[in-house]
Amino acid sequence: MNTMDHRIAERRQQVTEDRARGRLRWLIWVVLVVGSIALVVWLLNSPVLSIRSVTVTGAQRTDPVAIANDLTVGPGTPTMSVNAGAVEAALLENPWIAEADVIVTWPGSMEIHIAEREPLAAISIDGVVFHAAADGVLVERASDGAIPPLIETDRSAVAHVGDRITDGSTLGGIEFLSALPPALRRSTTVTVTGTVVGAELDGVTIVLGRPTDMVAKAAAVEALIAMGVERGSRIDVTAPLRPAVAPPQSQLEGETGTLEESQPSD
Repeated sequence: MNTMDHRIAERRQQVTEDRARGRLRWLIWVVLVVGSIALVVWLLNSPVLSIRSVTVTGAQRTDPVAIANDLTVGPGTPTMSVNAGAVEAALLENPWIAEADVIVTWPGSMEIHIAEREPLAAISIDGVVFHAAADGVLVERASDGAIPPLIETDRSAVAHVGDRITDGSTLGGIEFLSALPPALRRSTTVTVTGTVVGAELDGVTIVLGRPTDMVAKAAAVEALIAMGVERGSRIDVTAPLRPAVAPPQSQLEGETGTLEESQPSD
Protein backbone atom coordinates (compact mmCIF):
# COMPACT_ATOMS: atom_id res chain seq x y z
CA MET A 1 0.00 0.00 0.00
CA ASN A 2 2.80 2.42 0.84
CA THR A 3 4.43 1.81 -2.55
CA MET A 4 1.12 2.38 -4.35
CA ASP A 5 0.44 5.56 -2.42
CA HIS A 6 3.89 6.84 -3.25
CA ARG A 7 3.40 6.23 -6.99
CA ILE A 8 -0.01 7.88 -6.93
CA ALA A 9 1.44 10.92 -5.17
CA GLU A 10 4.26 11.18 -7.72
CA ARG A 11 1.80 10.91 -10.59
CA ARG A 12 -0.40 13.60 -9.11
CA GLN A 13 2.60 15.85 -8.63
CA GLN A 14 3.70 15.29 -12.27
CA VAL A 15 0.23 16.12 -13.56
CA THR A 16 0.17 19.27 -11.43
CA GLU A 17 3.58 20.32 -12.72
CA ASP A 18 2.57 19.63 -16.35
CA ARG A 19 -0.51 21.76 -15.90
CA ALA A 20 1.55 24.53 -14.33
CA ARG A 21 4.06 24.41 -17.22
CA GLY A 22 1.18 24.52 -19.71
CA ARG A 23 -0.32 27.56 -18.01
CA LEU A 24 3.10 29.19 -17.95
CA ARG A 25 3.63 28.57 -21.67
CA TRP A 26 0.15 29.94 -22.38
CA LEU A 27 0.88 33.00 -20.24
CA ILE A 28 4.21 33.54 -22.03
CA TRP A 29 2.46 33.40 -25.41
CA VAL A 30 -0.16 35.88 -24.24
CA VAL A 31 2.54 38.22 -23.00
CA LEU A 32 4.43 37.91 -26.28
CA VAL A 33 1.32 38.56 -28.39
CA VAL A 34 0.19 41.51 -26.26
CA GLY A 35 3.71 42.87 -26.23
CA SER A 36 3.99 42.57 -30.01
CA ILE A 37 0.67 44.34 -30.53
CA ALA A 38 1.71 47.07 -28.09
CA LEU A 39 5.02 47.45 -29.93
CA VAL A 40 3.29 47.73 -33.30
CA VAL A 41 0.80 50.27 -31.93
CA TRP A 42 3.64 52.26 -30.39
CA LEU A 43 5.59 52.22 -33.64
CA LEU A 44 2.58 53.32 -35.68
CA ASN A 45 1.99 56.24 -33.33
CA SER A 46 5.62 57.09 -32.70
CA PRO A 47 7.65 59.83 -34.40
CA VAL A 48 9.32 57.07 -36.41
CA LEU A 49 6.12 56.50 -38.43
CA SER A 50 4.58 59.96 -38.16
CA ILE A 51 4.35 62.71 -40.78
CA ARG A 52 7.72 64.41 -40.93
CA SER A 53 7.41 66.40 -44.16
CA VAL A 54 4.56 68.12 -45.99
CA THR A 55 5.09 69.25 -49.59
CA VAL A 56 2.69 71.69 -51.26
CA THR A 57 2.45 72.60 -54.96
CA GLY A 58 0.14 75.02 -56.75
CA ALA A 59 -0.66 77.29 -53.81
CA GLN A 60 -0.52 81.02 -54.42
CA ARG A 61 -3.56 82.49 -52.65
CA THR A 62 -4.26 79.69 -50.18
CA ASP A 63 -2.50 77.92 -47.31
CA PRO A 64 -3.21 74.18 -47.66
CA VAL A 65 -1.00 73.36 -44.67
CA ALA A 66 -3.12 75.54 -42.40
CA ILE A 67 -6.28 73.86 -43.73
CA ALA A 68 -4.76 70.43 -43.00
CA ASN A 69 -3.72 71.59 -39.53
CA ASP A 70 -7.34 72.46 -38.79
CA LEU A 71 -7.97 68.71 -39.17
CA THR A 72 -5.01 68.02 -36.83
CA VAL A 73 -3.05 66.71 -39.80
CA GLY A 74 0.55 67.81 -40.14
CA PRO A 75 4.08 67.10 -38.92
CA GLY A 76 3.87 64.75 -35.96
CA THR A 77 0.55 63.21 -36.97
CA PRO A 78 0.72 59.39 -37.12
CA THR A 79 0.82 58.43 -40.78
CA MET A 80 -1.76 55.70 -40.32
CA SER A 81 -4.32 58.20 -38.99
CA VAL A 82 -4.12 60.59 -41.97
CA ASN A 83 -7.32 60.47 -44.04
CA ALA A 84 -6.27 61.83 -47.43
CA GLY A 85 -9.89 62.02 -48.63
CA ALA A 86 -10.93 64.13 -45.64
CA VAL A 87 -8.04 66.53 -46.25
CA GLU A 88 -8.99 66.84 -49.94
CA ALA A 89 -12.63 67.54 -49.02
CA ALA A 90 -11.55 70.26 -46.58
CA LEU A 91 -9.31 71.85 -49.22
CA LEU A 92 -12.11 71.90 -51.79
CA GLU A 93 -14.33 73.83 -49.37
CA ASN A 94 -12.06 76.83 -49.99
CA PRO A 95 -13.54 78.71 -52.99
CA TRP A 96 -10.08 79.49 -54.35
CA ILE A 97 -9.21 75.78 -54.68
CA ALA A 98 -10.60 74.07 -57.78
CA GLU A 99 -8.73 70.75 -57.53
CA ALA A 100 -6.93 68.98 -54.71
CA ASP A 101 -4.91 65.77 -54.55
CA VAL A 102 -3.40 64.54 -51.28
CA ILE A 103 -0.83 61.72 -51.37
CA VAL A 104 0.36 60.07 -48.14
CA THR A 105 3.57 58.04 -48.43
CA TRP A 106 4.99 55.75 -45.77
CA PRO A 107 6.78 56.08 -43.51
CA GLY A 108 6.04 59.77 -43.00
CA SER A 109 5.48 62.18 -45.88
CA MET A 110 2.43 63.95 -47.32
CA GLU A 111 2.11 65.75 -50.64
CA ILE A 112 -0.64 68.29 -51.32
CA HIS A 113 -1.16 69.25 -54.95
CA ILE A 114 -3.80 71.89 -55.69
CA ALA A 115 -5.04 73.94 -58.63
CA GLU A 116 -6.37 77.37 -57.73
CA ARG A 117 -9.06 79.34 -59.47
CA GLU A 118 -8.21 82.66 -61.08
CA PRO A 119 -10.60 85.62 -60.85
CA LEU A 120 -11.90 86.18 -64.35
CA ALA A 121 -14.31 89.07 -63.90
CA ALA A 122 -16.14 91.20 -61.38
CA ILE A 123 -19.86 90.58 -61.19
CA SER A 124 -22.48 92.71 -59.48
CA ILE A 125 -25.21 90.64 -57.80
CA ASP A 126 -27.95 92.48 -55.96
CA GLY A 127 -25.66 95.44 -55.32
CA VAL A 128 -22.71 93.37 -54.09
CA VAL A 129 -19.64 92.96 -56.32
CA PHE A 130 -17.82 89.63 -56.35
CA HIS A 131 -14.88 88.29 -58.27
CA ALA A 132 -15.94 85.22 -60.23
CA ALA A 133 -13.80 82.45 -61.72
CA ALA A 134 -14.29 80.91 -65.16
CA ASP A 135 -16.43 78.10 -63.71
CA GLY A 136 -18.82 80.59 -62.09
CA VAL A 137 -17.59 80.25 -58.50
CA LEU A 138 -17.57 83.50 -56.50
CA VAL A 139 -14.08 83.46 -55.03
CA GLU A 140 -14.17 86.69 -53.03
CA ARG A 141 -15.98 89.98 -52.46
CA ALA A 142 -14.46 92.88 -54.37
CA SER A 143 -13.90 95.10 -51.35
CA ASP A 144 -10.72 96.77 -52.61
CA GLY A 145 -11.84 97.56 -56.15
CA ALA A 146 -13.26 95.35 -58.85
CA ILE A 147 -11.00 93.50 -61.25
CA PRO A 148 -12.08 94.28 -64.83
CA PRO A 149 -13.96 93.17 -66.84
CA LEU A 150 -17.38 93.73 -65.28
CA ILE A 151 -20.55 91.69 -65.64
CA GLU A 152 -23.76 93.53 -64.88
CA THR A 153 -26.82 91.34 -64.40
CA ASP A 154 -30.45 92.03 -63.62
CA ARG A 155 -30.58 88.97 -61.38
CA SER A 156 -31.56 89.75 -57.80
CA ALA A 157 -30.53 87.13 -55.25
CA VAL A 158 -28.52 86.88 -52.08
CA ALA A 159 -25.04 85.59 -52.91
CA HIS A 160 -22.07 84.58 -50.79
CA VAL A 161 -18.42 83.81 -51.36
CA GLY A 162 -18.13 80.19 -52.46
CA ASP A 163 -21.47 80.14 -54.28
CA ARG A 164 -21.51 78.92 -57.87
CA ILE A 165 -23.50 80.87 -60.47
CA THR A 166 -26.18 78.68 -62.00
CA ASP A 167 -27.97 81.20 -64.23
CA GLY A 168 -27.36 80.17 -67.84
CA SER A 169 -27.25 83.71 -69.25
CA THR A 170 -24.72 84.89 -66.69
CA LEU A 171 -22.61 81.77 -67.25
CA GLY A 172 -22.78 82.54 -70.97
CA GLY A 173 -21.36 86.00 -70.29
CA ILE A 174 -18.54 84.45 -68.28
CA GLU A 175 -17.83 81.96 -71.06
CA PHE A 176 -17.68 84.79 -73.61
CA LEU A 177 -15.19 86.72 -71.49
CA SER A 178 -13.01 83.67 -70.83
CA ALA A 179 -12.75 83.08 -74.59
CA LEU A 180 -11.53 86.62 -75.29
CA PRO A 181 -7.80 87.39 -75.18
CA PRO A 182 -6.82 89.24 -71.97
CA ALA A 183 -6.16 92.52 -73.79
CA LEU A 184 -9.76 92.66 -75.05
CA ARG A 185 -11.28 91.12 -71.95
CA ARG A 186 -10.04 93.89 -69.66
CA SER A 187 -11.84 96.50 -71.76
CA THR A 188 -15.16 94.66 -71.93
CA THR A 189 -18.35 95.09 -69.93
CA VAL A 190 -20.97 92.35 -70.23
CA THR A 191 -24.64 93.03 -69.58
CA VAL A 192 -27.16 90.27 -68.85
CA THR A 193 -30.82 91.22 -69.27
CA GLY A 194 -33.21 88.34 -68.95
CA THR A 195 -31.98 85.69 -71.36
CA VAL A 196 -30.13 88.16 -73.59
CA VAL A 197 -26.41 88.86 -73.29
CA GLY A 198 -24.71 91.98 -74.61
CA ALA A 199 -21.37 93.67 -74.22
CA GLU A 200 -19.43 96.86 -74.81
CA LEU A 201 -15.78 96.84 -75.80
CA ASP A 202 -13.88 100.12 -76.11
CA GLY A 203 -16.96 102.03 -77.18
CA VAL A 204 -18.21 99.29 -79.53
CA THR A 205 -21.60 97.75 -78.76
CA ILE A 206 -21.73 93.96 -79.13
CA VAL A 207 -24.99 92.03 -79.52
CA LEU A 208 -24.48 88.44 -78.32
CA GLY A 209 -28.08 87.28 -78.04
CA ARG A 210 -28.82 84.08 -76.20
CA PRO A 211 -25.99 82.37 -74.26
CA THR A 212 -25.07 79.84 -76.94
CA ASP A 213 -21.91 79.39 -79.04
CA MET A 214 -20.10 81.91 -76.84
CA VAL A 215 -16.62 80.72 -77.82
CA ALA A 216 -17.45 81.17 -81.51
CA LYS A 217 -18.98 84.59 -80.81
CA ALA A 218 -15.85 85.66 -78.94
CA ALA A 219 -13.70 84.52 -81.88
CA ALA A 220 -15.87 86.52 -84.30
CA VAL A 221 -15.62 89.65 -82.14
CA GLU A 222 -11.85 89.26 -81.85
CA ALA A 223 -11.49 88.92 -85.62
CA LEU A 224 -13.66 91.96 -86.32
CA ILE A 225 -11.85 94.13 -83.77
CA ALA A 226 -8.53 93.08 -85.33
CA MET A 227 -9.82 94.26 -88.72
CA GLY A 228 -10.58 97.66 -87.23
CA VAL A 229 -13.99 98.72 -86.00
CA GLU A 230 -14.75 102.38 -85.36
CA ARG A 231 -15.84 103.47 -81.90
CA GLY A 232 -19.59 103.78 -81.72
CA SER A 233 -20.12 100.88 -84.09
CA ARG A 234 -22.42 97.98 -83.39
CA ILE A 235 -21.32 94.36 -83.85
CA ASP A 236 -24.00 91.68 -84.04
CA VAL A 237 -22.67 88.16 -83.54
CA THR A 238 -25.97 86.53 -82.72
CA ALA A 239 -25.10 84.25 -85.64
CA PRO A 240 -21.29 84.02 -85.17
CA LEU A 241 -20.67 82.61 -88.66
CA ARG A 242 -22.49 85.61 -90.22
CA PRO A 243 -21.49 88.61 -88.09
CA ALA A 244 -22.84 92.05 -88.90
CA VAL A 245 -21.28 95.45 -88.28
CA ALA A 246 -23.18 98.73 -88.33
CA PRO A 247 -20.89 101.80 -88.32
CA PRO A 248 -21.80 104.85 -86.21
CA GLN A 249 -23.07 106.93 -89.16
CA SER A 250 -25.37 104.14 -90.31
CA GLN A 251 -26.89 103.91 -86.87
CA LEU A 252 -27.47 107.66 -86.71
CA GLU A 253 -29.26 107.63 -90.05
CA GLY A 254 -31.24 104.52 -89.17
CA GLU A 255 -29.53 102.48 -91.87
CA THR A 256 -28.84 98.78 -91.60
CA GLY A 257 -25.52 98.53 -93.32
CA THR A 258 -23.57 95.46 -92.30
CA LEU A 259 -20.24 93.89 -92.94
CA GLU A 260 -21.95 91.31 -95.13
CA GLU A 261 -23.53 94.00 -97.32
CA SER A 262 -20.17 95.69 -97.84
CA GLN A 263 -18.64 92.48 -99.20
CA PRO A 264 -18.97 91.47 -102.90
CA SER A 265 -21.49 88.77 -103.61
CA ASP A 266 -20.39 85.44 -105.00
